[in-house]
Amino acid sequence: MTTSIAGIGQTEFSVRSGRSELQLAIEAIKAAVADAGIDIDEIDGLVRYTWDNTTEAAILNALGLPRLTYYGETEFGGVNCCGAIAQACAAIEAGLASCIVFYRALNARSGTRYGRGDRILSEENGQLVNRQMEPPGDVYSAPFGLLVPGQHHALYARAYLDHYGLSDDQCAEMLGAIAVTQRAYANANPRALLRERELTMEQYLAGRIISEPLRLYDYCLETDGAMAIVITSKEKAKSLRSRTVDVLAAQQYVHPGSVPMFLYAEDTHRLVPPEAGEILFRRAGVSAQEIDVAMFYDATSIMVPMALEDFGFVERGGAHDFLTSGGNGPGGRLPINTHGGLLSEGYFHGLNSIAEAVRQLRGESPNQVDCETAFMTLRGASSMILGRA
Repeated sequence: MTTSIAGIGQTEFSVRSGRSELQLAIEAIKAAVADAGIDIDEIDGLVRYTWDNTTEAAILNALGLPRLTYYGETEFGGVNCCGAIAQACAAIEAGLASCIVFYRALNARSGTRYGRGDRILSEENGQLVNRQMEPPGDVYSAPFGLLVPGQHHALYARAYLDHYGLSDDQCAEMLGAIAVTQRAYANANPRALLRERELTMEQYLAGRIISEPLRLYDYCLETDGAMAIVITSKEKAKSLRSRTVDVLAAQQYVHPGSVPMFLYAEDTHRLVPPEAGEILFRRAGVSAQEIDVAMFYDATSIMVPMALEDFGFVERGGAHDFLTSGGNGPGGRLPINTHGGLLSEGYFHGLNSIAEAVRQLRGESPNQVDCETAFMTLRGASSMILGRA
């Protein structure tokens, strides 16, 4: 691809921002523009989530932009951040815009809480009413009590354990290794919500079961804040004073049995078919073995072993041994979620994981590793490979 990430910006992560989501978005966009070293009026494109409570027009007016020559929207909540980057890259390569900002603004703790069942199902006049925007999956499952992602992911976990014959104790060892390692990363990260809270394996195991077999520390954090990413052409990036990062490949991927109907697919021990990874790595011109650091969507911890196997970083069924031996930690074969992930830095629909990949390639991460390439996937629905410019 001929595009680069030129700037990243964010507000603080909190449980109560005290600002509107429009205010948060403007703060993050201004920070990303400053990081890129461009003028605000150079922005001529925006990409946003359909679930955002802001609009392109509101952003344009609040920033005083002269115009937008491109604006796009992406679906599926937290799993399509890399797809939004892909859209921005495609628009730039098509000549529709030259400098695009992808942003996300959420009061996801003090405002609408995505993990609550009443967001999906409510009662009116004595009847249950489904409010999920993603038909048809939850239309069928919500009336029977299957309401929120945390429950869905527990079913993924059970399918994974049953397929590979892992016991609940082995599951706890594997997922605990993820939670504890990522908390240690977060303890060194000044942006992390849980930077001051250590987590031991004993504490992990003592955490109450939320949805069997997943425990308290297997779940991500409801978070207020905003983030923004500036995408430009490589040619423009060369003229900027910021340290830019090349987008080697980015994709969206929806397949039969994928979002939102994954629970009804035949194989629920994996999230993506093998060709998804093959296409991505071929486009990037690298292999899984050449990736130096990885950011895996971890709304729950079970997403990490599934991604390891889905994209060929370990063999099928090999994630338990890889994770319990420290392969995801500092000095491991593939450091994963070095910011603490959605489990310990904050749940920001994956934008914070993209930002960490950028920081790693710039040499600016609090948990810096020696890296030339970074991999990112959000449950397989969107994925990306970045390279040092």
